[in-house]
Amino acid sequence: MKQHPASFRDPDGQIFEHDGRLFRRLSAEYVPAYRHFMESGLYAELVEARLLVSHTEHSEPDGTILLEPERIPCVSWPYEWSFGQLRDAALLTLAILEKALEHGMTLKDASAYNVTFYQGAPLFIDTSSFEFYHDGQPWQAYGQFCQHFLAPLALMAKKDLRLNRLLQTYLDGIPLDLAAELLPARTKFTVGLGIHLHAHARLCKKHEGDRQKVQARLSRRQMENLVASLKDTVQSLTLPVQQTEWGDYYNDTNYSSEQFLEKQQILREWIQECSPAVVLDLGANDGTFSRIAAERAQLVIASDIDPVAVHKNYVQLRRQKETKILPLLQDCTQPSPALGWNLEERTSFPDRMRADMGLALALVHHLAIGNNTPFSRIVPFLARLAPVWVVEFPEKDDSQVQRLLTNRKDIFKKYSQEDLESSFKGVFHIRKTRRITGTKRLLYLLEAVTGTEVE
Repeated sequence: MKQHPASFRDPDGQIFEHDGRLFRRLSAEYVPAYRHFMESGLYAELVEARLLVSHTEHSEPDGTILLEPERIPCVSWPYEWSFGQLRDAALLTLAILEKALEHGMTLKDASAYNVTFYQGAPLFIDTSSFEFYHDGQPWQAYGQFCQHFLAPLALMAKKDLRLNRLLQTYLDGIPLDLAAELLPARTKFTVGLGIHLHAHARLCKKHEGDRQKVQARLSRRQMENLVASLKDTVQSLTLPVQQTEWGDYYNDTNYSSEQFLEKQQILREWIQECSPAVVLDLGANDGTFSRIAAERAQLVIASDIDPVAVHKNYVQLRRQKETKILPLLQDCTQPSPALGWNLEERTSFPDRMRADMGLALALVHHLAIGNNTPFSRIVPFLARLAPVWVVEFPEKDDSQVQRLLTNRKDIFKKYSQEDLESSFKGVFHIRKTRRITGTKRLLYLLEAVTGTEVE
């Protein structure tokens, strides 16, 4: 078995890969805690509530215990989540800690990477995070929780929604002193943020040079009160009404209702014809077309650059209990890179998000004109992600293209139907082309040239 490159920090339960399967190998020292976790009923309760990933247990001849967790088809990172997703992941972590305390256990870490999103909801995936709780001990993961969850949520809610991108720079959570400095001064006087972020940051700063740990003893009741206070603080953080450039895109289009329905019908027919299991919708906005794809596909990854649109999409799917759509925050012009130790801990967006079919609706003109990216570079990028694509092309006199050209010199001499179709050669076959009636927009159904491999 080969050790997973992201699993090396916790010796109690490292992840290995073998023949396309994942296994968690438990250390001999951790086995007593694991047995209590299973026999106390905590595991069964969490799995039944869909809070924790399920697993199958295997015993090796040498007595080693291997856990084979349920395979999650698409793992995402915290810096790719909307505000709502990060908030729900924080509340999930606290809910699991509450249940663990009821069974004589606690969480030894509170990393946001212990959570992923599966079937429309957050899911805890680190089975070896549970350890025995002893009365009087502090929650050693308190600081990590504040850095991974509370600091970014506070910055997004109180300062700027785009500050979640700091999580991509600070993989072990946003430093509390930085968060305290960036937050509005008035947050010092709110009960939750004043204690868990501002006062916490000052205490850490005061003792950062100490050789001894500064940890208060907490009774069981005090521990429960701490969890309740953190939960209240997280729940109190909400987004103000915000409007971004594309956050209300479908109320500001150049389609008539009939043309919009025609586009939906074409897409529905082509998806039915291709029968993809996994669809990647680049530029999904609020997920309007992702939901059409979800009628047939098992999973739709709905990514967009706009944090308001992604948040709206997530809120809607939670409200409607949709299970097939995964909203993600992603900028196609600079997708999430490989990060962490040896650039292997957190794999890049293109390496994780391979799909059977992709949708690039109302996207190409943003890349070609908004980002000065020629078709010759856009097309191979799409081919890397999926072998079949639906691509929408607005011609230059389309009103939305003209909007992008406002106050800009038109240097895009190779922006035409002929130029786009020329870029497909050697990469994609054009299976079908349809013009949306009465518009300056074309839809292409593309299929990768057999034997073509694009890196």
